[in-house]
Parts: sequence; structure tokens; C-alpha cells
Amino acid sequence: MSEVKTFVAGHKSPDTDSICSAISYANLLTQMGTAATPVCAGDANKETKYVLAHFGFEHPQIVTNWEDFAPNGGNLYLTDHNESKQIIDGYKSMNMCGVIDHHRIGDFETDGPVFIRMEPVGCTNTILTKLYIENNQEIPKNIAGLMLSAIISDTVLFRSPTCTETDKAMAHKLAAIAGVDIESYGLEMLKAGADISDLTNDQIVRTDMKEFSEAGQTISIGQISVMDTTDVLAKQAELVAALESLRTANGYAASYIMVTNILDESTTLIYSGDVESVVVNAFGKDVKDNAVFLPNTMSRKKQIVPPILGAMK
Repeated sequence: MSEVKTFVAGHKSPDTDSICSAISYANLLTQMGTAATPVCAGDANKETKYVLAHFGFEHPQIVTNWEDFAPNGGNLYLTDHNESKQIIDGYKSMNMCGVIDHHRIGDFETDGPVFIRMEPVGCTNTILTKLYIENNQEIPKNIAGLMLSAIISDTVLFRSPTCTETDKAMAHKLAAIAGVDIESYGLEMLKAGADISDLTNDQIVRTDMKEFSEAGQTISIGQISVMDTTDVLAKQAELVAALESLRTANGYAASYIMVTNILDESTTLIYSGDVESVVVNAFGKDVKDNAVFLPNTMSRKKQIVPPILGAMK
């Protein structure tokens, strides 16, 4: 009988926290006696590729369907997500073992009991740092670099309203281990991820895209973070068209893309679909050309998803 393999995977349209948390948790499990392999649901974005290269990691293997990748099944841990629409397809053929996440609890179901660690912090790797410490496990220098990068990414260098004092404390612990200056490294990392000059409109609207369901309808919300929104917003009409193609192809009620300005901490939310009333009700602002400007807004999880889903009810 072949040995049952254990895998750790983040969500579809993976971001830095998704991929780095899969790697860091797989390492923790392995150090604690359960050999685990990190995988990811798609190609890493520019920011994540910068992080992987900086700390000497290969891109994890991409898995799009568990039934094809592991026809004999296996053990599966999820990081940075728990909603079924965000899990790699075919996951019900796997033995679900655990979830480490910092998002809302969605429609996640398992056949049996699993290990779950969920906390209202800014990043999954913040929780994982605590797990290393609680289990008296050493954090390797390169793993600490990945985990720090994820915290910087998810909290936008501590600027996001999702950032907590716990995120900051764990980030400083990791920076000391990795030998990294948080501010200088963080800005270089964010700058690497903010270069969208070679992305198509379709790639832009699909950046870090996640699906959400409410009142029998499914929507998609992506997010792209840049240092200057001028070039992106200059082609707003093209992005609306790309969103509409995405929406109709997947049967979404609406598709959104957050164009977030890292420096002035604001977001222009662009959308497609007959949801103007939803957007107006959600944010109390008039829309123009399928978009609304939202100052002091950087977090999809805390500032975009709750009001939109609330307005859909």
C-alpha cells in the first residue's frame, strides 16, 4: 500500500499570503513529524515571485484539480481560505485535515473533525508564527522571510485597517530572524508587485480574484495594488468591459476590481453587472461610469466584502 501524502494549499488566484502560508505551514508540519508538501492553485503574481526569489524558494507545484493531481487521494490542509468556491477543485476526494485562516467563516464543510485555527488578524502567517512559537519549533531564516513578506503584503506594510498589534509583533519577530529591515524591504517588495505595465486588461481584473456568495448569487472581487492609479484608471472603460466578459463567462451577478493606491491608502472600485443600487447602498456614494472612489479604503476583507454582501441581502 502506498503512503498517504499530505499537502497544504492556499486559495485560487493565489496571493503572497496564500502561497507563503502553504509553504510555511507545510514546513511546520514536516518539522513536527508529518511530511507535507506545499502546492498552489495557480501561477504566483509578481510580488510573490519577487518574494520567492529573494528568499531562495522554487515556485510550488500548481494544482487545479485534486482528482487529477492525486487520483489516490491524500491528506489536505487549507491555508488563507475556507470558502468552497475558493478551494482547488475536486477537494472532496481528499481527506480534509485542517484550516488555518483569518477570513470570515463561509460555507466550509468536512466529513469529519478537523484542526481549525482562525483568528481576526491581518494575515494567515501571523497565526502560523504563533503556531511555531506555541509548538516550540524553530523558524528557519528563509521561512521567516516568507512569513514576514506575507504579513507586509496583507497589511500593506501595516497601513491596512486589518492590521493588528499582533501582526506587527509577529512581523518584528520574523524580521529579526530573517535579518530584514521591514520598511526598506517592504517598500521594494510592494513596488515589485505594483508593476502592472505588462498585464492585459483581463489579467488586471482577475488579479487576486475571489468569489463570494449571498442570497443565491455569486460575485467576484479582485484587487490590484499600485503606487499610482493614473495609468490604470485611464483605461477604466476597458476594465469595465473586461469585468463584463469575466462576469458573463462565469455567470456572476457582478464582478468587481479594487484598484488600490498604496501610497494614499484609497481604492477606486470598478464593477460590471446591474448592481448600481447595491454599490450605492453599500457605500453611500454615487457611482460614475461603473466606479466609485473610496478614500481610506484598502481592505477587501474588512471594508469591501461586508458592505457589498450586506447590500445584496
